[in-house]
Amino acid sequence: MANKKIFKNALLIDGKSNTVRKEALVMVEDERITYVGSYDETIVQQAGEAELFDLKGMTLMPGMIDTHVHLCMAGEASTFTDMVMDTPAFAAIKGVERAKRSLEAGFTTLRTMGEKGHIDIAIKKAVEQGIIVGPTIFASGKALTITGGHGDMFPEGVNVDGIGIVLDGVDQARRAAREQLKLGADNIKMMATGGGMSPGPGTIAQLTIEEMQAAVEEAVKFEKITAAHAIGVEGIHNALKAGVRTIEHGTFLDDQGIELFLEKNAYLVPTLSAFKTIKYGRAGGVPEHHIKKVEYYQTAHEANLQKAIAAGVKIVAGTDAGTPFNYHGENAYELECLVRNGLSEMDAIKSATQVAAEALRLTELGVIEAGKIADMIVVDGNPLHDIKILQDKARIKRVYKGGQLVHINSAEC
Repeated sequence: MANKKIFKNALLIDGKSNTVRKEALVMVEDERITYVGSYDETIVQQAGEAELFDLKGMTLMPGMIDTHVHLCMAGEASTFTDMVMDTPAFAAIKGVERAKRSLEAGFTTLRTMGEKGHIDIAIKKAVEQGIIVGPTIFASGKALTITGGHGDMFPEGVNVDGIGIVLDGVDQARRAAREQLKLGADNIKMMATGGGMSPGPGTIAQLTIEEMQAAVEEAVKFEKITAAHAIGVEGIHNALKAGVRTIEHGTFLDDQGIELFLEKNAYLVPTLSAFKTIKYGRAGGVPEHHIKKVEYYQTAHEANLQKAIAAGVKIVAGTDAGTPFNYHGENAYELECLVRNGLSEMDAIKSATQVAAEALRLTELGVIEAGKIADMIVVDGNPLHDIKILQDKARIKRVYKGGQLVHINSAEC
């Protein structure tokens, strides 16, 4: 017998339109949405036996998507401690708990962006096989980086299973991408520039256009997508010219880069939550060289993001969760940051629903629409009036994944 659910009296944010529907009716059968519209008693009666939920004006919206997380990191002041000390097996156990925190915060899909020991691919399989309850994992495995590049920060003789796979040259880039795809990666992540947590200038270009093109070609063969960590302007240009689909951070994005975004139909994932390092870092013990880099980035980052938004670049929510003081389960803080930098509340929600799903080519997620998979959350309040309520876990009353209740905050909901 089909498992049917009916939600009535919902304030519906469907993830695709710019308006809300009051007193909406949404019907779900097994894992899919079957009806979205106004309340109609005839339709309810025709549904037969079904669980009926009166939402009493609470918000029903798509499950959110965080397109940039690291499950092998937990927000410590120094991310290197766990990287060095944890075995991949222990890192995977921790990663399951971290993913669960995001699920309970209303994020039903996570894209991992470089993980120790390919733990994300193992967690992805465990979720898919029903062994554990967790968000959908869109996995990258290990990130591609050059010798001494961002992700290859440990000195010679220190054998650490980090988040990067080291390569030099086009052939090695192609092989590294193939290795991640063989293991089950959905996305190939590349380090186009240096970064805040690794030694050396964060803005310097690293992987070449040709190296990234080789990885993009391999991903395209398998209908997978690509992402590039890119802070400096040259690296941003290189990644876009190579055909990379999503650009992470984009700190020193310039006018030419904005034109390339629009020309290539690429997506920007600004990861504003990572600036929590500045807010808490010095008192919390973040290394001074790391803080100084991030302070240098912040002003330019926000100014250039605002220019990109004004120009119509597609903006996607991604937190970089796991970086210092950027905790799993606090993912919705990114939406507040996006609103502060120029997105409307509705567009911020879309950046974590419809636009995020589009960027990852998850065609059945990100919207509440008949025929789509029923990843949905019930929120006490209207986030269009105050986007910050999505950060209040007490207000995330129910989380549904594939039509199944995977988290409930209150038995009275």
